[in-house]
Amino acid sequence: MSSRRSASVIVADIGGTNCRFQVWQLDDVLRPSRLALEKFLPTKDYATFMDALGALLADKALAQQKPQSAAFACAGPVVKGRCEMTNLGWTVDAAEVEKVYDIKATVLNDFEAVGYGVPVLTDANLLVLHDAPVDDQGPKAVLGPGTGLGEAQLFWDADLGNYRVLPSEGAHATFAPRGWKQRALQAHVQNERGHCSVERVGCGDGLRRIYDFLGTDEVSQYPGRDLTCKKDPAEISGAALDGSDPRAAEALDIFLSIIGAEAGQMALRGLTTGGVYICGGIFPKVLDRVKMGGVLEAFLWRESRFHDKVLKRIPLYVVLEEKVGLLGTREQAIRLLLQEREDIANST
Repeated sequence: MSSRRSASVIVADIGGTNCRFQVWQLDDVLRPSRLALEKFLPTKDYATFMDALGALLADKALAQQKPQSAAFACAGPVVKGRCEMTNLGWTVDAAEVEKVYDIKATVLNDFEAVGYGVPVLTDANLLVLHDAPVDDQGPKAVLGPGTGLGEAQLFWDADLGNYRVLPSEGAHATFAPRGWKQRALQAHVQNERGHCSVERVGCGDGLRRIYDFLGTDEVSQYPGRDLTCKKDPAEISGAALDGSDPRAAEALDIFLSIIGAEAGQMALRGLTTGGVYICGGIFPKVLDRVKMGGVLEAFLWRESRFHDKVLKRIPLYVVLEEKVGLLGTREQAIRLLLQEREDIANST
């Protein structure tokens, strides 16, 4: 019983600049009880991921007990428990961690981690945009506009008694515009990039592209406009919120409408009676504009009355918790430990 009370897990979010490590102490039923250690390690200071992990494990706070399992979320594709982070020259490999440190490990994509974090969110972590009954074991969809546009579907696994996340590349599907101005936007991006995916108009750079598009001669209604695009999407959002730039306000409204429509598309594809969740760093910063209703209107709008009725039965949320990916990574580390103990129990 004492070993159960003293269990701990490693959680990590591995980005291009920093590794954010956490070590969580678990209670006797393997739920998080205390954050025992948190470290931000600059990636430039370590030649390999294993060097960074070794620096964490050498911390005196872990001298009394080595963590039993670990989960690492990486900004890149994961194949068979291994992520090649080419921009760093790092390889994050679950099998290598297990071999070198005797710690059960798993590696997951960073947006997959966000998906695993969604089921453990509380009401305080969510802004309800469309209030509808939630099917506790119904499919869920997650999308996250940020540097890119992440998408994932969650489906209930009865054997596991929990959700499984299916990562998706749906954001690279062709953008489906609504109205003449969005059709003109699509043509503008196609002329610039060759293909207009949802991501190209539904991420931070997408907001910049929309702002740039609204300055072109064929659509602009802003006299004395500055045709040079504001490079920083945060600057565009700020100008929209403080009312200093009507063009920025329209760009943000179009952007929010595009995300709302894509949320509706995901809801229809997956019949997500468990809800659709909009994550990422952009939406929490522009809640005043989100609450004006453009996101919900785009989510619900369909020409077919049948599909309109389907969408009215699906909840829509904005996730306010910025660490949702770490929550999901922690859940995966705990699942590893639970599975290991179940395997031991079944073998005796």
